[in-house]
Amino acid sequence: MKKTLVVLALLFSTIVPSYADTNTNTNTNANAKAQAETHNTESIDITKIGFHKRLDIAPQVQMKEMFKNYQKYLNSKDIDKFLGVYDESYKSSDGYGKDKLKVLAEAVVKNYPDMKYDIKVVSIDVNVDNATVITREKMYATLDSNIQYIKGKGNIDAESTNIYYLRRFSNEWRITSDFIINEKTAIRYGLAKYVPMLLDAPSTVSPGQDYTAVLKMNLPDKYKALIAIDSEPISYPAEKLPETFRGLKPSGIQERILYSNKENKNENAIASIGIVKADIKDDNINVNIVGLAFLSSRVNVIEQKADDFVINSSEPKAEQNKTPESKK
Repeated sequence: MKKTLVVLALLFSTIVPSYADTNTNTNTNANAKAQAETHNTESIDITKIGFHKRLDIAPQVQMKEMFKNYQKYLNSKDIDKFLGVYDESYKSSDGYGKDKLKVLAEAVVKNYPDMKYDIKVVSIDVNVDNATVITREKMYATLDSNIQYIKGKGNIDAESTNIYYLRRFSNEWRITSDFIINEKTAIRYGLAKYVPMLLDAPSTVSPGQDYTAVLKMNLPDKYKALIAIDSEPISYPAEKLPETFRGLKPSGIQERILYSNKENKNENAIASIGIVKADIKDDNINVNIVGLAFLSSRVNVIEQKADDFVINSSEPKAEQNKTPESKK
C-alpha cells in the first residue's frame, strides 16, 4: 500500500504541474505539450516498479509454471536451478535449511541417475504476497545390484502429498517452507518387486504416543517371509537401529505397536522384509533368499494441544468459559 501511495504521488507531481502551466500561459507551445505527454507516459508505466512487475500474469499461472520447471530441473539433474526455486530463508518441517537440501539433492542425483520425478499441483491458495500449494508427487528409479544374495537390479518408488509455503519477492515466487502430509517409499530387490505389499501407519501422532504399523503382503504359499517392523527418527545422516525379525503370519498381515519419540522429531515406520524359499533334498534343507524389500511410511510427530483451540466459535477461550451473567 505504501508503494502505491508513492507512485500516486509521483503521478500527481508530474501531471498536475503540466496542467498548471497550461492554465497560466494560454500560448503553450508544442514543446511544452510534448513534454507533458512524455511525463504522462513515464508515470503511468508502473509495471516495471517493485511488486508491480508481471501483474499481468496471474499468481496461479506463475506457480504452475514454477512447479513445472521444478519437475524439469529434478529430471534433468540441474541442482542449481532446482535450488533457485527455494529462498535462502527456507526451513523444512524436518528442521533443515537450504544448505542441507543441497546435500540431499546431490545425493539423490548421484544414487539414482535414471530417476523420474512427477509433480501434480492439486491446489493453489494465494493471499497477496504469500501462497500455499498442495502437490502429489511420485518418484521412480532403478538401483544397482549391490545386495548380497540377490541378483539383478532393484527399484525404488515413492509417493507423497506435500504442502509448500511460498512468498513473492518482487516478481518471483520462492519456497520458504514445506510440510509433508504423508509419504510412502518402497525399495525392492528380486522377487519382492513382484509381490504386493503395503506398510501403513498414521501420518500424525503426538510425542510419546503409541501407534500401530501394519504390513500387508500377498505372498505365494511356496515362499516364506521374515519381517522386522520398527521406527526411526528422520535425521541426516540416518540413525540405524537393530532389527528383530519374525515370520510372516499366515494371514499375510503383520502388526506392531510403536512408540513415537519424545523429541518432536518426525519419524518413519519401517518394515524390512526378507523373502526366502526352502529347498529340501536328501534330508538337507537349503534356505535361499530370493527377495528383499524395505518399506517406509512417514509419521509426523507434532505436539497437539486440543485445549488451546476453540472449535466453531470466534470467541476467545476465556470468553467462552464465562457464564452469561459474568459477560454482562
